[in-house]
Amino acid sequence: MIPAYHAGYVVDASVAVKWFAEGEEHIEAALGLLAHYQKGHCRIGVPGWLFFLEMANAVGRKKGVTEETVAEILKNLWSYRLDAYPLQVDYLLKTNAIAHGYKTSIYDSAYVALAEVTGFPLVTADGELIKRMKGHSIVLPLWDLDFSK
Repeated sequence: MIPAYHAGYVVDASVAVKWFAEGEEHIEAALGLLAHYQKGHCRIGVPGWLFFLEMANAVGRKKGVTEETVAEILKNLWSYRLDAYPLQVDYLLKTNAIAHGYKTSIYDSAYVALAEVTGFPLVTADGELIKRMKGHSIVLPLWDLDFSK
């Protein structure tokens, strides 16, 4: 495991959903990152509206989850005061270039583009994204990081 030492991280919904789930893989690492942030040891950046919509979708698709549960999770996420970056044209064009260059979705590419724009690495638990972005040093697997220090 690699000790976490960056001033900030971009996280995608595959990591953040673990903040509210039980029994998921690598939940300890995800909660460690959240605690690291809440202690003021780092910043967490997300691509504005996209992140919150993806979270609502990811949580809402789980069996037995109600509208009220999703609403409560969204309110909790909002209260964390993550750095939600607005969409700007240079960021949009970078997202498009990454999507085409790495043959990945525009949604996933938005997180990678934000990492490039901010200089913070993207932390993800999305194995497919990690495979597609192989060789791109700004994408880090959640399970490789140690936030306990």
